[in-house]
Amino acid sequence: MSGPETSRPPVARVRKPRTPLLRRIVEHVFLVDRTGTPLVHLSRRGASEKDPDLIALMVNTVQTFLNESFRSMGIGDVRSIELADYNLTFGRGQHSLLFVLYRGRESARLERRAQDDVRAIEARFAQVLKDGGRDVSGIAGMRRYLELEWAMQPADERPTASPTGAATSGQAPRIPP
Repeated sequence: MSGPETSRPPVARVRKPRTPLLRRIVEHVFLVDRTGTPLVHLSRRGASEKDPDLIALMVNTVQTFLNESFRSMGIGDVRSIELADYNLTFGRGQHSLLFVLYRGRESARLERRAQDDVRAIEARFAQVLKDGGRDVSGIAGMRRYLELEWAMQPADERPTASPTGAATSGQAPRIPP
């Protein structure tokens, strides 16, 4: 080659972001007492059109039924359930049940984290849980603890847009049954 050599500029390699199937995204965190009464519901996306209290009661009922059924067969407790593109993992304590709904692959780390959080909540808020969750300030403390642990907010306290477009942070009104 007698002419000047032409050099190509280096090709930049673009990394693709992880797909949601590889990364775990926590969507909801629920805490219920031993009777299934909902105490805390945190959500990544805000309020759902489905009643979170009803969801918490039903999940608690299903999980309790599965545990009793599998224990009677000598298998043990259910630690997680796969739901299409979602997973539901449980942390059960003596006085409470924490369950976490997340997208992505099944995660033993999230199972351990849910169980560790239940232990911490039961140690820190034992009297509130023993009293059946009647202490509103104690429930607020559990909510704050879980908000910090999971970096989420209560579903009914998400900022909403006012008619002028400004963000407000009020509670969504609850309609009595």
